[in-house]
Amino acid sequence: MDIRALQDDELMAQARDWRQRALRGEKDARGLAHELECEVRRRFPRNNAPHALPPIQLLGAVPQTPQRRWKPW
Repeated sequence: MDIRALQDDELMAQARDWRQRALRGEKDARGLAHELECEVRRRFPRNNAPHALPPIQLLGAVPQTPQRRWKPW
C-alpha cells in the first residue's frame, strides 16, 4: 500500500482502522498504524502557536470557618 497515494479521507479511515486492529492485539498492525498516523500528522500539522487565554477573574477570598479540632480528654 502506497501511503502517500491515499486520499485524505481514505488515509484517516485506514489509520483509524489499523489503530483499532493494533489495540485489539494484531501483531503486525502497530507498525502500519504508526506509519499511517505519521502521514496524517504530516498532512495536517497542528498549529503550535499559543492561544490567547481569556482573562482570569479571581473570586474574592472565601472566609474559612475554623476547623474543629479533636479535644483530648
